[in-house]
Amino acid sequence: MKVMVMGAGAIGSVTATVLARSKVVDEIVVAARRGEQARALAKKIGKKHVTAKELDADRVPDMVKAFKGFDMIVNLVLPRFNMKIMEACLKAGVHYTDTATDLALAKEKAGDVVKRTPEQIQLDLDDDWKDAGLSALLGWGCDPGLSNIFARYGADRLDKVEYIKVRDGDNSVIEGYDFASMWSADTLIEEVQMDALAFYDGKFVRVGTAKGEEVYPFPPPVGPQTVYNVDHEEQNTLPLFIGKGMRNMDFKLSLPKEFAQFVALAKKWGMTSAEPIEVRSKFHNTRVKVAPRDVLTALLPVPTELGANVSGATCIGSEVVGEKNGKRTGWFIYTLMDHQDTWKKFGFNAVAYTTGAPPVVGIEMFGRKEITRRGVFPPELLDPVPILKHMPDVGVPWFEQPVRV
Repeated sequence: MKVMVMGAGAIGSVTATVLARSKVVDEIVVAARRGEQARALAKKIGKKHVTAKELDADRVPDMVKAFKGFDMIVNLVLPRFNMKIMEACLKAGVHYTDTATDLALAKEKAGDVVKRTPEQIQLDLDDDWKDAGLSALLGWGCDPGLSNIFARYGADRLDKVEYIKVRDGDNSVIEGYDFASMWSADTLIEEVQMDALAFYDGKFVRVGTAKGEEVYPFPPPVGPQTVYNVDHEEQNTLPLFIGKGMRNMDFKLSLPKEFAQFVALAKKWGMTSAEPIEVRSKFHNTRVKVAPRDVLTALLPVPTELGANVSGATCIGSEVVGEKNGKRTGWFIYTLMDHQDTWKKFGFNAVAYTTGAPPVVGIEMFGRKEITRRGVFPPELLDPVPILKHMPDVGVPWFEQPVRV
């Protein structure tokens, strides 16, 4: 296979590095808007079949030209470019994979009726991709990705599904920083500032920013963590495809309480907006345009530079509860990795690794024709067993434990 990885940040670095060891992939091009970033990653990987290219995800004609001749494009840039990259893939006749959805496409506020979820805008392209004989694999990271696969795996073992809770917990400490994001700070702020999507009582609803505070008992060494409703991709698709009578499904992320409160306040001030505003330069008496969110992200460290400074562990899983043979039962199915162990073994923190490694499984399965479905689809529409079987191949473990019901 010939694969282009769009993005050379925290997640793109993992995916390109793991792909470079694949026996299924013959050629890899790392592409980024900043060519020097792509070249630095290719040089770090140090393989002859890995090269770099400067490419802007905002320019469809340039991408169409660059994509031709590739088998798969892996989209690991900011989700706001998803639709443009998909358009370029379709025009170039190339298969597509991503790890996130442009959640900002949602315009509803808390309490509004939700008619369509943001990911359905991508799913609406299903017929076009089928007609072209192409596949678009949506949400193949950890969450979304593994969390969807865990949810489907649990649901398949039940006669009736009562609820699914996706929970993301982390007890990391980052030396030298009171707070830092281990993936795109832009994406983190986007997700937290949104009025989170949830599926309650059989309906899609919008709850407020960082609401639904609870303490979730993650397995050790992560342990109990305070989590909040956060806008995420799983709520977009699991209620559409799991079936079996499921009435409730949500996603909650562990956050420092002060960060959750800060984002809610910053949203009121307009500081989480990605739209540029005009700002006067105090010293040069000129005016420039800057997005308020860019100011916030500039104050945080670059995730790829955190390196060995991260300690603690991360755990992402899906709690699936329902009925089997007339009895109520359930499981928490999850992945758990230690940041220091992951750094020593793979050279990345556990959050980046568990997000960037799973797409490699999907790409390899696609290359071996173990995934043959065409069209646009999330991972829960595939048989989860073969996917989970291959996760240890890229160093991502998974576990399960019963839920007290």
